[in-house]
Amino acid sequence: MSVADSRIIEVIEDLIEANRAAREVMHTGEMILQQGIERLRAGEKISETLTDMAAGSQRQATQEANERITITRHNLRLLLIERCLEEGMRPWAIGDAWGMSRQRVDRYIQEIKRGSEEWTSRTD
Repeated sequence: MSVADSRIIEVIEDLIEANRAAREVMHTGEMILQQGIERLRAGEKISETLTDMAAGSQRQATQEANERITITRHNLRLLLIERCLEEGMRPWAIGDAWGMSRQRVDRYIQEIKRGSEEWTSRTD
């Protein structure tokens, strides 16, 4: 197995873990929301419910989980697109295979090129 393939597998595993962590955060959020519904149905004021239920910390945890997924997915797409190009796949074919526009694929390609240039200048 190539180093590139090993890196792709590593990032896929990172994405799987990010998805798992996000599911846990979402599950906790659902429980908090359900408790909020029950308290509101019982006649509690919304201001009391929000104060007691740590809505802010749950909101922050949800935001962080979503950001982790977004960043990891982006990194994986960069690696996969780079690998597809190395294997001779044309940008339009990558877009067709993934259901994204050729322009979006081109943006990823430009980011890959910038990353390669940055890496080259760091190692010189």
